[in-house]
Amino acid sequence: MRLQSKKYVDKYITDALFSLMKKKDYNNISITEICEKAGTGRMSFYRNFDSKEDIIKKWITNTTDNFLKESNINYKKDSTKDYFIKLFTHLEKYKTEAYLIYKANLFNLLKNEFDSKLINLHQMEYENYKSYFIAGGIFNVYYFWLINGSKESPEELANKMVDLLEK
Repeated sequence: MRLQSKKYVDKYITDALFSLMKKKDYNNISITEICEKAGTGRMSFYRNFDSKEDIIKKWITNTTDNFLKESNINYKKDSTKDYFIKLFTHLEKYKTEAYLIYKANLFNLLKNEFDSKLINLHQMEYENYKSYFIAGGIFNVYYFWLINGSKESPEELANKMVDLLEK
């Protein structure tokens, strides 16, 4: 029961932070406000997180890990287009949170996760330079898409990526 309770507290606190970030500048949000919004006490907060940034780091890691586990995404086994559709569909699903992270000047946390997970994923398939090239290119396309209003669908982005790689 304890693990289940921790999971709910994590979710309530994370949801509270993102909700507050929609209305206020990240730097002006206090731990007290997050706890009030989440309906938890400060002890619960500090039992689960070290800081506001820690909330975001854990959300990014959990979201990425769940995606990798559920999608079984594989750059070599999936067609190039299917790989990018899976990836950009996932990224589109969380574009609101990603944009809030960007506005809070914490986008480096997403970049670190991209590098950590994608480079490790591709290093099993390719040598280092290609792994870094793929991860960096994908991240920069994602970044450009996000800050320019996320206008293209995952399929349109996948087609753009396939075109880029074929030329």
